[in-house]
Amino acid sequence: MSSAARLRLRELLDSQQCVTCASVFDPLSSRMADDIGFQVGILGGSVASLMSLGVPDIYLLTLSELAQQARRVCLASDLPVIIDGDNGYGNALNVMRTVAELEHAGAAVITIEDTVIPRPYKQPELNLSSVEEGCSKLLAALNARQDVNLGIFARTHAQQPHRDLLERVDAYSRTGVDGICIFGQISKALLVQLNRVTDLPLMLIDYAPSVLDSEELMQLGVRIHFNGHRAYEDSVKAAYQSLLQLHQGEVAGCEQSAKQLIGRFARQQRFTAISNDYLDPVAS
Repeated sequence: MSSAARLRLRELLDSQQCVTCASVFDPLSSRMADDIGFQVGILGGSVASLMSLGVPDIYLLTLSELAQQARRVCLASDLPVIIDGDNGYGNALNVMRTVAELEHAGAAVITIEDTVIPRPYKQPELNLSSVEEGCSKLLAALNARQDVNLGIFARTHAQQPHRDLLERVDAYSRTGVDGICIFGQISKALLVQLNRVTDLPLMLIDYAPSVLDSEELMQLGVRIHFNGHRAYEDSVKAAYQSLLQLHQGEVAGCEQSAKQLIGRFARQQRFTAISNDYLDPVAS
């Protein structure tokens, strides 16, 4: 099944179309997305953390925990699933282990990003590795895969200035990866520039309404468009409302948004305070 799913996704990347990516996070959501007709899904690291640990996206999830959840999602249906491999859980050797575990779990594509995680002591939340290290880790990922149809995507969080993003995309493309994953609101002008430095399929992740329609994205090299984890967020709010109604014995509305509920029950404020205390303490 995994091999067939990987082949289907490779055919999709070679086609002249841009498809919407479904957020899948457990076996049922994987089957639902497949039945509805989605051609690709993604298991995001943030959702995997919430599903497995009930904690926010602060990189407490381990590789083994991600691989276990990925296996459940991938085996549940024939849907090709992209697995968010974060930064590969360490250095280039850790990246190789990550690829081996997620390939075995059934991933169709693994994304490896250029962030420095977990957050180092007294450093900003988003640090990028050097371009040189990013390339080294991607080469290690390509070397580690056993099935040549498994896709390896370089994911970069570089955004401003644009020349840094273009430099990274150019360098990562020359490693031999199968695609480039970019994050954030991307303009048409920037996509045009990206197409000048890479001819690889693009995956675009943005959480706000896109300024470009699917036809425009397709013409600019975007093959996969992911617009957030709304399916998971809506499921959290529905579960809370159902439990509230069951407890109160009547139809009860919920004034909190899905994101507020997730923040509340994932204890975002508590973890933010802990991070401030131990990762960025105020000098006394």
